[in-house]
Parts: sequence; structure tokens; C-alpha cells
Amino acid sequence: MTVVCLGAHILDVLGRPVTDIPSGQGRRVLDEIRVTAAGTAGGTAVDLAKLGVEVASIGPVGDDTTGRLLRTLLAEHGVDTSGLAPRPGAATPATMLPVRPNGERPALHAPGAMGSLTADDVDLDLVAAADALHVGGPDVLGAFTAEALPGVLAHARAHDTLVTTDLLSVPRPGLLDEFANLWPLIDVFLPNDDQLRLLTGLDDLQDAAGLLRRAGVGTVIVTCGGDGALVVSDAVVALVPAHDVPVVDTTGCGDAFTAGYLTGRLRGEDLLDAVRLGNAAAALVAGGLGSDAGIVDLSSTLDLRDRHVGRAPPGPDTVRRSATAPAPEVD
Repeated sequence: MTVVCLGAHILDVLGRPVTDIPSGQGRRVLDEIRVTAAGTAGGTAVDLAKLGVEVASIGPVGDDTTGRLLRTLLAEHGVDTSGLAPRPGAATPATMLPVRPNGERPALHAPGAMGSLTADDVDLDLVAAADALHVGGPDVLGAFTAEALPGVLAHARAHDTLVTTDLLSVPRPGLLDEFANLWPLIDVFLPNDDQLRLLTGLDDLQDAAGLLRRAGVGTVIVTCGGDGALVVSDAVVALVPAHDVPVVDTTGCGDAFTAGYLTGRLRGEDLLDAVRLGNAAAALVAGGLGSDAGIVDLSSTLDLRDRHVGRAPPGPDTVRRSATAPAPEVD
């Protein structure tokens, strides 16, 4: 199983629990501070590697100390970092995350070199040889997304490389139309529920997913936090419940879901079993601090998935569905 993770690679600095920011030069003592490799490409790459997948990263970074640390953290997990493109004089993308006691985490982000990726940075032979290409955060990659990404995705599809993508940020107005030439080249789109609603302007998640599928996306999988994941494809419309686990930090749960889902599909599992593996990976990450927390290996993640008993479905105010095509709950 080989995956190329292209896009946002970020160094995260996280601390918990943060109940408030002291005024002036005040001080708070935290239980834990960690530094992790993260981002919708970088975090997914780490989790894939933990799950036994061979992973190569492609993305823009600075030539600074932060960039060297990010490379080290990725490499320690077995990720091939030779495709990370350093930008002389630029800063590596980084985020500070004060994690609240309930697991929420506001983000203080410095994008640095994030928007500087070019077509020359992408090894198309590597993309063609991979089983999957995951594009993490095309919404933050600047001109590359419009000018080069369509060609990269077309090249992947021409070589039977599965194409998945998700978003890093809250969608800006007009993003749905900006990506009009990308949607038909995406096999699986993996937004969270808030991103999908803002992207489409539709409150009903099933309707919103349907809009993306009419735009050309093959399958839409919407992560809905503690309510699980809504799957909308040609053959399946289903809500797959999340695991009911104590939450320490929600950072990277979406990236873990993507890694679990991709691992399942590349293992030959059917769509819903792969989504269940994504839910299990996300549950493990939610139990620790940082996007690389919780997941140990594939066997323990499969064990958690296979022991899971589905929760009751959420109420209509949490995930609303079309009256003509309700999404069944799948344990």
C-alpha cells in the first residue's frame, strides 16, 4: 500500500488544558505541551505510516529550524520527506493550539510558505506509481491549485491512482465554483460537516453531498464529529456512528479518519468497513494530545473497530436528511 500525501504540512505546538490566556505577562502551568507533524497532508501521512502504509510527502516548507524539525518528526514515523520543497528565506507553516479541557482547540496559524508549491515540486512518476494520492488542503495552496493541480489529478486518474482530498480551512465564498474543474477528478471528498455546509450553502448534509456529486465527485464522506460519518455514493447513503470515547483533543481527528479510511480501501475492504476503520482511527487520536496521538498500529486499530457497538443516531438538528432518501444508521 503506497500513498502520496500532497499539500499542507504544518508543525503544531499544542498545550493542555488551557482555560484562559493570562492577561499581561501572567503565567499558567499546563499538564502537557507537545510538538507534532500535522496538517491535512502531514497529519494524514503520519497516521497512514502508523497503520503500515508506505507514505511519501509533497508540500512546501521553509528552510528554517521549524522545517528541519517537521522533517525529523515525519521521518521518525517512516514518512518519505524527500518531496518536501524548501523555500529559501520562507517560514515553515506552523500553528499554536491552546487545547481546552473539552478538547476544543482554537488555532493561531502562520501560513509561511504554504502557498508557494509549484508544478515542478511534484514528482508525477511517484504519483503514477502510488495506490492513492491524498491532496490535503487544496484551498490553501495558492496558485498551484488552479494552475497545476488539475494536471496532477488527471495524471493520477490516468494511472489508476485513487484521488482523495479534504480542506484545511473554512471555505471562502466562491470556492465551490473555483474548484469546478477539480471536482470531476476527485474520487473521494472528505470535508467535515461545517466545511460542507459553508462550501455549498446548504444546511442539509445529504443535499450538500449530492451537490458535490453532481459536480463530479465520486463519493462524499462527511465527518460529523461525535455523530460519526455520513457516506454518500452511487450505491450507499449511510450514517456510520462514531465511537463514544473520552475526548482529550480533537486536533487531527479528520486526518486520522482519512488515514483509516484509505488504509481500509487499499486493504480491499468495502466502503462502509473502511469508513468504520476511519472512525476507529479518529477515536484513537481524540484520546491524546496532537494529531499523531493514539494510533499505535493497524492491528490495534482494527481491534477497536471490530469491537465497536454503534451509538444511537443523532437527532434531526444534528444531521438532517432528505425526506425521500433518509440515511440509515449502520452499526
